[in-house]
Amino acid sequence: MFKRVLICFLIFLLKHINAYNFEINLTKQLSKGRMARNFVYSPFAIRQALGLLYLSKDNVTDQQLESALQLTGLRQEEILSLLGEAREKAARERLTITNRIYLSPDYNASPNITQLGGNLGMEVKNMTFSSDQSASNEIKKWLNKWIGKAGKSLFDKNDISQTTQVVAVQGMSYSCVWKNREKALTNRTFTLLRQNRKPFVYTVEMMYTEAPMEFFNNDQVRGVVVPFNNSDMEMLVLLPRPKYSTQQIMFSLDTILKIKLRMSKKTHLFLPKFKVSESVDLNMALKALGIENLFTNGVRRSQANAANFKQYNSLDADQNRVLITIDVGDDFDDRVVYVNRGFVFVIRDKSNIYMIGRMDAV
Repeated sequence: MFKRVLICFLIFLLKHINAYNFEINLTKQLSKGRMARNFVYSPFAIRQALGLLYLSKDNVTDQQLESALQLTGLRQEEILSLLGEAREKAARERLTITNRIYLSPDYNASPNITQLGGNLGMEVKNMTFSSDQSASNEIKKWLNKWIGKAGKSLFDKNDISQTTQVVAVQGMSYSCVWKNREKALTNRTFTLLRQNRKPFVYTVEMMYTEAPMEFFNNDQVRGVVVPFNNSDMEMLVLLPRPKYSTQQIMFSLDTILKIKLRMSKKTHLFLPKFKVSESVDLNMALKALGIENLFTNGVRRSQANAANFKQYNSLDADQNRVLITIDVGDDFDDRVVYVNRGFVFVIRDKSNIYMIGRMDAV
């Protein structure tokens, strides 16, 4: 009994000491490059895929994956438990997560990788890769079946070739359901910042909610937490101060997510209705985290395309019932959070980050 309690306590410590490290490091790498004005990706889905590849090597520890994913000291059953718990929570919130790994006959995987994938809610499929478009077309067709038009711009013609051994594809979609339902819709202005040009101000439809919400303020960003309905999952909305960009905020998530939240008695939140979808190539960012063996597994470094990691994600933040558009007055007795310019969003629980993105225009 004591041993079991000790193991549970150690898992708890590992979950919270290393919480978000992989997700933050990956986001930092993605934020160094060019990003779409409106952008979204899923750190959790790629953690799932890499976790399966880590577990699939019998009696061989991939130290690069172990280090990047912060898995040192965790046994197989503990890893499966952590990822499985997060997947079940996402299902309760009705996130659609589809995750499949395609393996060539040359890839040295454990015979029980299919069973491991099933435990993680992932599919494993064997495929012979070639330089024609047949493999990419099959993969896109599969993803489109789960998330409409998801695979449209997923692969370039040179992404898959005879040297490819692993293709990992993830898709996630979500239509937000908040714990505190919207009271009304209201028309408010939104400012689109443009480099070396005058900002463009236009009117958008915003969801108005009044409820107690956690928040923080500092000289870089303002944050408010919108809780979800069926779990401890939440969306952290980050509104940069005028001299900071959304990309800078994403790059600085390591410090921002450590800011202690405060509870407000009442918050008046004006959040734009928004939809965002994006195809993301994760290869360069993963290599920058030190994960290189997967990409050079038996192929020359000049080719370095033994693996390919792609995602398609979509988020729909809209009212979850029919609302009347009204004029919401400005006579508030407590805090007001008016999301009237580009913002960053982080969908998370205490141990996982499911989606990260930004909206510079709505």
